[in-house]
Amino acid sequence: MNDPFSPAPAPDHAAPPRLRRRAAEWLGLWLGVIMAMALAVIISAQLYQDRTNERAQAEEAAVNLTNAIARDISRHMDLFRFVLASLRETVTSAAFDRIPLDLHDTVLFSHTAAPKALGVLFVTDANGIIMAESGRSEIKGQSRGWRPYFAYHRDHDDPAMMVSGPLVSATSGDPVIVLSMRLNHPDGSFRGVVVASMLLSYFDGLLSDLTLDPGASLSLLVDSGIVMARKPADPDAIGRDLRQDPLVMAAAGKRQAVYLEPGSMGGDRLVVSTAVEGSTMRVQMTQSLNQVWSNWRTKAWTIGITTAILMLGIIALIVLFHRESGRRARAQHALALANAKLERMATTDALTGIANRRMFDDILRREEAKAARTRQEAAVLMIDIDLFKSFNDTYGHSAGDATLRSVAQAVTRAVTRGSDLVARIGGEEFAVLLPETDLAGALIVAERVRAEVVALGIRHTGSPHGHVTVSIGLAASITEAVTLNLDEALNHADQALYDAKKNGRNRVEVAALASVAA
Repeated sequence: MNDPFSPAPAPDHAAPPRLRRRAAEWLGLWLGVIMAMALAVIISAQLYQDRTNERAQAEEAAVNLTNAIARDISRHMDLFRFVLASLRETVTSAAFDRIPLDLHDTVLFSHTAAPKALGVLFVTDANGIIMAESGRSEIKGQSRGWRPYFAYHRDHDDPAMMVSGPLVSATSGDPVIVLSMRLNHPDGSFRGVVVASMLLSYFDGLLSDLTLDPGASLSLLVDSGIVMARKPADPDAIGRDLRQDPLVMAAAGKRQAVYLEPGSMGGDRLVVSTAVEGSTMRVQMTQSLNQVWSNWRTKAWTIGITTAILMLGIIALIVLFHRESGRRARAQHALALANAKLERMATTDALTGIANRRMFDDILRREEAKAARTRQEAAVLMIDIDLFKSFNDTYGHSAGDATLRSVAQAVTRAVTRGSDLVARIGGEEFAVLLPETDLAGALIVAERVRAEVVALGIRHTGSPHGHVTVSIGLAASITEAVTLNLDEALNHADQALYDAKKNGRNRVEVAALASVAA
């Protein structure tokens, strides 16, 4: 039979829970690692978003600043445009020609508002000779026909105000930009120009009160590319022509342009260029992206290091938990094995390796309760080695122990079902419990047991048969005559064993239950 109490099956029953436990531990470890990685991804995504926001905020601030400066310049340019347009209207009026020449300056300039940063204000004839001026300089009679703005107005019938420069004023020697308009005769022919110079110091003052971040700069460009003012101040930058720069050229036709200007060693610069309405001037702010991201970089390092420490701490805790869980699992497994071993020791006969009397009694009670519920048949065998005391006296206790083991193995071989139980219940006594077995089936098993023992051929000179034999008593719980519980059947099987010994040994006797019932 397959003995359920032998040591071999125990690891098979213990392995699946242990594997499940180990799988759960590794799953917990990997889940913890995945959670830590997910946290790192989320924080990285947030830091990337913060980086994007830093640039967006820097761009927005630059747009607002350049817009404010462009509006201020545009308002000032509108004042110059108004002054020049008023002078042109006066000069080209029919009444002006009837005014004496010595009163021209008074008529033209006595009531003319002087814009902030005005340098000189004058009118030329068709040859470029200054015929009237605001009176702050002695330039009347001088020629300005050599200036590019004069040539432009002479050759182009364009009524708009022209902005040119920066250049050095021929009157004062100051850096200026020149604002000019064409004058026409009533027939549309060229009459001359009206000119105002605007001091570049105005732009320097406009920028001087601003506070810029390190690495940032503000520039004022005329003709969409010639630098006329800069903060921080850089004398070498004034007058620099950037009109051939592809990025500056691309921005020239737009009211506002935002682009990246490549820098050395990957230090790109963020450029915001805003047009001054009504002119060819632009306000341009440039700032280093490295500087834009400096605060973000400090924050990113702080959060990154903190997150890394937290992640390492989480992973370390998970690993420690995993190791501790594994240690506990191993300890529990060892304890389970120890308990199983103790259980086997408590329920297994140490000499023969089969069930002992305690286990036999436990299983007998269990099967008896089951039989009471289901009315199933069962049978018991009581087995005793014939003349075993004589065998021990003749051959010694070592030979006796070996014989007990051999007989136990022979009985086990004869009892083939996994539900059957073979137990050693005394010195040389054995018992077999056969659940769901009727009397006829039990008798077959009993004869097989007896034959297996005989087949061992263990010599026994003290036996009339010349070899070791067994006597067997058999009783069934249900027969045609009576119905017994298993305890009663066991008692009757024991009585039948006594009858077998009395009737010559090496035989099977069936309990005479009918006579007992009578």
